[in-house]
Amino acid sequence: MRSELVTWLDRLRELSSIVDAGLPLGESLGLVASTARELLGFDFCGVLTPDTGARALVITGWSGLSRRYVDSVNSSSPVVLGGTAPSSRAYFSGEPVSVSDIATESGFAPWGGVAVQQGYHSMISVPLRAAGRVLGTLNGYHAETHHYSVGEVERLTLLAGYAAAALHSASLVDELREANDSLRRQRDLLTRSEAIHDRLLRVSLESGGIDGVVTTLSELIGRPVSMHDPAGEVLAAAAAAADGASSDDDVVRPVLLGAETAGSIVVGGAALDPVDSRAVDHAAVVIALELLRLRTALETEYRIQGELLSDVLLFGPGERAERRARTLGHELSALRFAVVAEVPGAASGDRRRRVLTALSAVSAVRLRGTDDDERRPLVAEHQGLIVALWPLGQTDPGAGHDVAERVREGLRAAFPADPVLVASSGARRSGLADAHRVAVGAIGLARASGLDDGVVTPDSLGILGVLLQVDQPDALLEFARRQLGAVIDYDARRGTELLATLRAFLDSGADRSATATRLRVHPNTVQQRLRRIEALTGTELRTPADLLSISSALAVWQLVPH
Repeated sequence: MRSELVTWLDRLRELSSIVDAGLPLGESLGLVASTARELLGFDFCGVLTPDTGARALVITGWSGLSRRYVDSVNSSSPVVLGGTAPSSRAYFSGEPVSVSDIATESGFAPWGGVAVQQGYHSMISVPLRAAGRVLGTLNGYHAETHHYSVGEVERLTLLAGYAAAALHSASLVDELREANDSLRRQRDLLTRSEAIHDRLLRVSLESGGIDGVVTTLSELIGRPVSMHDPAGEVLAAAAAAADGASSDDDVVRPVLLGAETAGSIVVGGAALDPVDSRAVDHAAVVIALELLRLRTALETEYRIQGELLSDVLLFGPGERAERRARTLGHELSALRFAVVAEVPGAASGDRRRRVLTALSAVSAVRLRGTDDDERRPLVAEHQGLIVALWPLGQTDPGAGHDVAERVREGLRAAFPADPVLVASSGARRSGLADAHRVAVGAIGLARASGLDDGVVTPDSLGILGVLLQVDQPDALLEFARRQLGAVIDYDARRGTELLATLRAFLDSGADRSATATRLRVHPNTVQQRLRRIEALTGTELRTPADLLSISSALAVWQLVPH
């Protein structure tokens, strides 16, 4: 008795020291099973605990049982919780359940085959209770049929209580260890993340630009990296991504400026680990800051150029304007050719971004065959149009049309889904203000005629183009007033639409019926209005000379500000 008591105390002490020993939970469960087997003389012993979904009990610690038996039960015949198996009954009732002969126990039928293979004919299952709940069961098995006495049940229950307390403590220690490990990993991740962010930000602050950030990111994560604009063009690339090619396995991370997607980072290879993913996130933020800095610088540059252009057009190229222009790298006296363009798709929203994109696209245009910055244009937004002024002289007869075409090509590349309307000041070279006036007049006429795509020059507008290029707008306006003043005054006094009728008549090829259809009035109404116009102007709209005079006056009235 003394020897048995000493053995029991030693084993209970060993179970109690599970926590101090720092054994993994699986090894601790095995120790519980081997201790029960030794102290109570079982042929086999096992510890069963709920699986991840708490749907069944699985063997998680054992002594004497074969690996094959354990795997067979766990994979093919787990003890379903809520079923008739002794272990399930013990788990839910919190009381020991014994089977003297498994052959006579109907609820044991599903495990009869594996039990025979393992070599046991009786079993007992005792709940492992700790902290007011059942953690699992401690099962003992005998090779022969066996009747379990009250003393055996009490001793196994006592042992299960010690074991459950030790396992509960070990489980808490495991959870604490896992929590500490998780915190340590998060700390390390945060430390590395901050170091990555600092390095990427330092590249940007040291004027490494987007190229430097992309190269640094590629070095940090050991993968090819490229930065693409919203159209998919490669802005910067490092390592194997330099050709811009991508695959379905690539990781794509957007670069956001507020709600706007300003581009994307493409990382070659499969999914990223947490640290690399955080590095790409940091790079996206730094590149966004770099893009914002560049955009702000561009907006400032174009705003200054726009203020300069407005001052010159309003007050002329004075000495102060000349100094400002030289600061920007331009000689005002050399800017003698103008190209104007509508902002493509400006009505579709986000006009500010579209204006900046259009200004950048036009600024990148150079004369064919040269990248000479001395021939670069002064580009700005003025009165809703993109204006570009070039230093072209009379010795560049074909350069003007080439520049206008290249401006349109640049805008079409930047806005592939939108029509692009461009107009130039033509082959005649004059001052900056005059070139701007002619180009703006040409695009206005094109727009009024329904044109929204293509390149317009004064030469393509016929006589209207010739009138556009006359240097004396006041004389032209006086000519228009002499011809049409009476009609304009009549409309103003009486609220009639004689001038609109005249315009429709000329646009309809002097066909009275077509004019009536266009204006949606009766032909007699058109006839009466035309007679009134003839009476007021002293002309006959049937004669070619009077038609030419009246149509020229009307074109001037449309073109020249009044």
